[in-house]
Amino acid sequence: MRAVLCRVALLAALAVVSGCSDKNQSQPTGPLTIDEFRDKAAAAVITGSDLDGKPGFGHQVDVASPTSLNTFSENVGSSYAEYKKNPDRLDAVLKEFVADVKARMARGNKGEAFADARGHILPILKPKEAFRHVTDDPVTTTFPGDLRVAFAVQRADSFTLVSENDLSRWHRAAADLEKLARGNLLRETNREQPLRCEKTLCGWASGDGYDATRFIVPELRAQIVRKIGRAVYAVPIENVYVALPIKYASRIRAKVERDFVTGTNPVSRDLFVERGGTVVVLK
Repeated sequence: MRAVLCRVALLAALAVVSGCSDKNQSQPTGPLTIDEFRDKAAAAVITGSDLDGKPGFGHQVDVASPTSLNTFSENVGSSYAEYKKNPDRLDAVLKEFVADVKARMARGNKGEAFADARGHILPILKPKEAFRHVTDDPVTTTFPGDLRVAFAVQRADSFTLVSENDLSRWHRAAADLEKLARGNLLRETNREQPLRCEKTLCGWASGDGYDATRFIVPELRAQIVRKIGRAVYAVPIENVYVALPIKYASRIRAKVERDFVTGTNPVSRDLFVERGGTVVVLK
């Protein structure tokens, strides 16, 4: 009789098992692998905080905040080692991991000395609306087309906006920070992401997160002008910065609008030109 009941239960659950047991087959039968632990850690970040977490490269959990633009990756190696010592403490270890992640996000650039940060500070060009829900008071400067330039300490595993508190602690002015950040981006671009041109189309689309921002660097605009003459510029999305001879402006307006509306991380639907060294919106 028990064998019959067992077969009925298996059919009802549409599960394939060997033998018949009352044990819940969905539960893990052994210790978690580090990849399984990483996935659980990412889920724990979501359920145990107001942060977003997802499995990242290798043994990393990628963390973001809905109230700031800051992101970082947290390695689960030490937490997993703690879990391996005592698998019964899984829930407690995950809670400790979440607490560490929350503390790191809250810390931001606190404790970061300007001398250590200065070589890693880069600008980022965003629409004004991108800062609507940002609560950590980032330093921003204005740019034509209702855009804003913010500044971030960019490291291999983190992206942290410079706040007004950071600027005060470093005893720096926003104008000085912008000059420094543009210089850093110029050097990095010339070293790793040279200008690409195809016939009369020039620009950057490297996908490194700074393509549109390269538009704010005068020296990079000058590289384009030397190639194609006076230009019209467009930065519809974060990873696209294109320029054409100004006589072709009408040809690209529709494409720019479409990319801005449908693309990921939109920046601007406007076309821009440079007049007397100043960028303005082309009407």
